[in-house]
Amino acid sequence: MIQSIFYTLSTVASVFSLICLVRIVLTWAPNLEYSAVGRFLARLCDPYLNWFRRFSFTRIGPADFSPILALGTLSVATMVLSSIAATGRISLLVVAFALFQVIWSFVSFILSILVIFLFIRLIYDLVNRYGYSPFWTMLDRFLNPVISRVSGFFSYVFSRTKPFRYRVSLLLTLLTVLALRIALSFGVGYLYSLVMTQPV
Repeated sequence: MIQSIFYTLSTVASVFSLICLVRIVLTWAPNLEYSAVGRFLARLCDPYLNWFRRFSFTRIGPADFSPILALGTLSVATMVLSSIAATGRISLLVVAFALFQVIWSFVSFILSILVIFLFIRLIYDLVNRYGYSPFWTMLDRFLNPVISRVSGFFSYVFSRTKPFRYRVSLLLTLLTVLALRIALSFGVGYLYSLVMTQPV
């Protein structure tokens, strides 16, 4: 009886996650976002999605990554509830692994996006330094907070009084984020292999 309840809750969490994903996709198309279906999904999902906007670490410049965290939390809930439905008990290892998986998915996604955008921005700076458009303005608004922190860190480490040139700052930031992404991937892979050897 109890296991069937948790199975139902797991299904509800999974379906709600899918509905929230549809809601997020509809925000990319204003005509659909304000349709009857879009407004219904907004009333259903926005109270939950908006709750995660309070976390400042989900924003980089104008970009808001809180929906990823919201969907990840639903993924954790689905995984834990499914585990309880299957085994009839709560496994702290499953809960910890689910939380760890969501955190890593969120961090790895942001780092990967940063690597891609930094690489694109660096190539553009090399081949078309004096051209500009609204797209590059928007991209710079997204990247500049990260570039500023990384270049500021290296300026502090090397005791520089003069700021790095923009291209150098771009390259330093790209290499730093890429190295961090690779190092964390190896670390997470190692931890994952350790977890898989433990009894559930």
